[in-house]
Amino acid sequence: MSEQVKEKRVKKPKSKARKIIEWVLTGIFLALFAFVLAGQIDGMVHKKDHYNQQLRFGYGTFVVKTDSMEPKYMIGTALITYNEDADKIYERFQKGEEVDITFVDVYNTNNEYTSPLNNPELTKRTDPTGVPMTHRVKEVHVNNNQEKGKGKYTFITAGINTRSTNLGWKEGEPDIVINQYQAFTEKEILGRVTVNSAFLGGVFSFVGSPLGLLVLLLIPAFYLVVSSVIDIFKAYKEPEPATEGAGGQPNNNNGPVTLSEADKKRLKEQLLEEMISKKKGESHESK
Repeated sequence: MSEQVKEKRVKKPKSKARKIIEWVLTGIFLALFAFVLAGQIDGMVHKKDHYNQQLRFGYGTFVVKTDSMEPKYMIGTALITYNEDADKIYERFQKGEEVDITFVDVYNTNNEYTSPLNNPELTKRTDPTGVPMTHRVKEVHVNNNQEKGKGKYTFITAGINTRSTNLGWKEGEPDIVINQYQAFTEKEILGRVTVNSAFLGGVFSFVGSPLGLLVLLLIPAFYLVVSSVIDIFKAYKEPEPATEGAGGQPNNNNGPVTLSEADKKRLKEQLLEEMISKKKGESHESK
């Protein structure tokens, strides 16, 4: 009789299309990871050059905390800035563009003067806070005796919200006159606002919260659990692999082995020969 063949599950090979998709997705993931890592390193390396604010490849992300720039930038809106060259910012202002820039407020400035361009008081604070602010450029003073990056430009900015509670406006009172100016040089600029999004602001706020961090940690764990359950379910649903019966015929193990007519005839001959041999052996022993 033929020997029984051990059951063995054979893993189906992946299709070519599936392999290509997996390689593409893996390549995209690795590229994004490398880009984010490089940006993080760049931001950390140059952090001291921007008052401890991280700019990744010149781009920075900030979330609006006050109402001084409403209704354009509502509280909670995310801003993406680009650390544009001071000459380019000045050129935009000269052309009449509305230029909103994010800067670090490190100077003692006179908040009441009506013509800040005439007398900007650029005296650094003894303990600068280095808090990022975003306001609109109102005036620009150019000192050609100074090199760019060393105080050639003096930017004068202010908020645009005439009902800003930060400036003392109260419900029912007339609109206030915006006269809270900031004066600073190009050295304190973090970037010109290029993108603003309330949706991104919500995402940034959520990710920065304890609940958001918890969710980010649980997503990979949830994926591993779900994928494992799916694999187990697929393995359970797969039919038992076929085994070979007598004569090399496949057997699905769902019932008795089915023999062909040739196998039956051969089996009868083998049994007959065994019986004849056994009888001859017994008669020889009796003699």
